[in-house]
Amino acid sequence: MDGIILAPSHPSPARRLASSLVLVLVLAACGADNSAGTEQDPDTEASSSSSGAIATTSTTAAASTDAPTSGTTGDASTTSTSTASTDTGELGTTGTTGEPGTTGEPGSTGEPAGTGDEPPVDLCAHQDDAPPAVDAPKAINDDPAFIQVYVNNVENLKIQGEQCPGDWTDLIAYMKSIQPSPDLFLVQQISDSAQLDTLVERMTDEMPGIFEGIIADADPWTQLSPCGKEKEKQTNAIIIRQGRFSVVGEKHVWQSWVNKDGECVRNNQARTRNVMVKLHDKIADKDVTVASLHWATAQGEGPDPACAKQNVLEADEKLHKKAFGGDLRIFGGDFNEPDRKDNDDWRPWYAEANGDVGGALNYRDPIFRACKSGGGVQACLDDNWTIGGDKRIDMLFGQDGHGCRARTRRAHTITYAEAEAAAKELTGDTDPDLNYSEHRGIRAEFYY
Repeated sequence: MDGIILAPSHPSPARRLASSLVLVLVLAACGADNSAGTEQDPDTEASSSSSGAIATTSTTAAASTDAPTSGTTGDASTTSTSTASTDTGELGTTGTTGEPGTTGEPGSTGEPAGTGDEPPVDLCAHQDDAPPAVDAPKAINDDPAFIQVYVNNVENLKIQGEQCPGDWTDLIAYMKSIQPSPDLFLVQQISDSAQLDTLVERMTDEMPGIFEGIIADADPWTQLSPCGKEKEKQTNAIIIRQGRFSVVGEKHVWQSWVNKDGECVRNNQARTRNVMVKLHDKIADKDVTVASLHWATAQGEGPDPACAKQNVLEADEKLHKKAFGGDLRIFGGDFNEPDRKDNDDWRPWYAEANGDVGGALNYRDPIFRACKSGGGVQACLDDNWTIGGDKRIDMLFGQDGHGCRARTRRAHTITYAEAEAAAKELTGDTDPDLNYSEHRGIRAEFYY
């Protein structure tokens, strides 16, 4: 299935309390857990103004939509017909045509209301229904029903000739080949604000829309890396499309946990500084909180050698902080610990997060959902590896404002071959031996 990459109800307060605070295996990016250079206090939680977000061009976008930039194909492929989307199998497509769809919500039974004490309303009764039918995607997503989300550890934008070479622009070519253009892009392992500027400017130049970045640390402290100077600085960021979102309030930054001598302590690497921000969707008139996460690599023993469970419980608490939350909560990133053990049992952190496997936090993993819809879950998840050809450590999770699993569609893991083909189509010349990252990226539509 090479290249066929398929596209959790929040618990009650008591249930969340019972599950909270216990809190990754593969060295996901070239780097060591021993930081070099100036070290900041890893136990402090920073909350800094969103005005530190990286604006990518001198052009501003005050309107609720942004027009395609010159050089893009626009939405010609969708103007002649309007085809609804489908949830069946949730295959992630690589083209731009629509898919036949379903309405999702079942109709009323027509039975009269009961008398006496009524049971409490189950706000999550329809969390596993298909998303609503929508028109075929256009170049810029102006549909209030969903947002288009990407995640990738971009590995400091690898280029040819570096100690650890690559071609990050292949991913941009892939994004450009897919409709709609990204509304959100959760980024891990960007070097600093200058490199984030480079990425955001390239997205604005190459794709429909005007983009803006919110970075965890504009100038992170350095670390030792076997990939040399190109990766000595690493931090995390969130990229938004300005025509879709505006920033609400201040960003929030916190440090991931790591297992040291059997105890969970705050990690001391800049790359494990997570960033979260609340956004207002100007098209749907709804609020969304998103977080870009990068956890530490495993250094302990036992069932949770990287304190991943403690990390996911904390991420959930952060997303529910006062002044955050909203109609959708989305987090994603490089978790540095797989979803499964070698015997295919769920790892504790993933079993806690994914509501589809009974996780108390009740988030939706779009790739898992797509695999479950298509049958053959384990084999499908294997096909959706994100590093090393056999491990899935990069993921997206979503939940609605009631704590229900977010409905998703067209989840897809972006293969190297797909990105290479898109780059060749756009430029006519590309190096097949250079991948856009050591981590394969993911995209999915999240529905309100």
